[in-house]
Amino acid sequence: MSTAINWSVPPGDPVLQHPLYQRFASSTIGSLDATSVKQALQGALADNESASVVAYLSWLLRILQL
Repeated sequence: MSTAINWSVPPGDPVLQHPLYQRFASSTIGSLDATSVKQALQGALADNESASVVAYLSWLLRILQL
C-alpha cells in the first residue's frame, strides 16, 4: 500500500489556523528540518481534533524525503 504525497484542505479549514500549521507553513520546504517536524508530530494528541494537523505534518515528512 502506498501513501499519497498530496495534501490539501479547502479554504477556511480550521487546520489553517492551527499553531503547528502556521509555524511550518511560513517556511520554505528547503529550510524545514525533519527533526523539528517529527518532534511536533510526536507532541500532537492522538485524537480526532488533531487529525488534520497530523496529516499535514505527515505530508511534510513525506515531502522532505523526496
